[in-house]
Amino acid sequence: MGQQMEINDIITTRNLSKYYGQIKGIDDVSIKIPAIGGIGFLGPNGAGKTTLIRTLLGIIRPTRGEAYVLNYNVKTEINHVRDRIGYIPEYNTTFIPDMTAMKFVAFCGRMNGLSTIESKQRASDSLYYVGLGEERYRKLGTFSLGMKQKVKLAVALVHDPEIIIADEPTNGLDPNGRNQMLELIRNLQTDQHKHVILSSHLLRDVEQTTNYAFVFSNGHILAQGRIKDLTSAKVSTISLRIKGDESKFLDEMRNKGFEIWQERGYIEVKKTNDTEKAIFKAAVNSKVEIRYLGSRSSSLEDVFVSLFKNKEEAIQ
Repeated sequence: MGQQMEINDIITTRNLSKYYGQIKGIDDVSIKIPAIGGIGFLGPNGAGKTTLIRTLLGIIRPTRGEAYVLNYNVKTEINHVRDRIGYIPEYNTTFIPDMTAMKFVAFCGRMNGLSTIESKQRASDSLYYVGLGEERYRKLGTFSLGMKQKVKLAVALVHDPEIIIADEPTNGLDPNGRNQMLELIRNLQTDQHKHVILSSHLLRDVEQTTNYAFVFSNGHILAQGRIKDLTSAKVSTISLRIKGDESKFLDEMRNKGFEIWQERGYIEVKKTNDTEKAIFKAAVNSKVEIRYLGSRSSSLEDVFVSLFKNKEEAIQ
């Protein structure tokens, strides 16, 4: 078996890189993914999330570096790796329109090494689990986009893997379909006790379904940590609302050297020594009334955007 990883790490990479000519997909990525429930791969399109996933699955070979999945070396033990991962690709699988969902998922089970009887039973169980039990004998050509996404999840589950990797699983779904998919992903962790890696550029999807996140940009990891720790990191700001001439108050604070900006109906001030005292003094000088002053809970979007030069770069 491959080199031993630290306890509770389901995936480890060391200086993992993949270059497409002069273009870097991932560059010297060294991470340890803990076994603590849902994991988020978060970043704009082209940040390196899918390249890392495909490298872990052995779909593409790295330019250099090492990767281990559940203690198996991706380069030398890829069949063991694939036995333990269920993959939901970003783009549509090549569905055969005239094939029923049951036959398609069972066929994928056979491709994963299951016997004919076992693949049929597992296909039925998986389709029921994702909410397609009644439609399992319908032809795939009649399925909506949301139903096809559920079929992809059933395929990922058919061989009962330990890890599920979902790459942009809510792409193109309407709000109802998106909520159903996110609920299934949460249930995989709580009911099925699966390790789930959700790769997405949609911050709310990651925030609602994962406990730990890696933030990608240009093939690198910008930040990582528990969601609750990342979103509590914005304790270095003070939020306030005022009544009166905001422009005078903002000028007063900036003239004193404070970093201050407006965001979502609040005035945000970067916290330094005696910030509160300066705020009250500026309020008196600019003749405004402070209606609220305190710390405002940050979202993952606040953290995400703050890591990039501007919001357009973060969401491109």
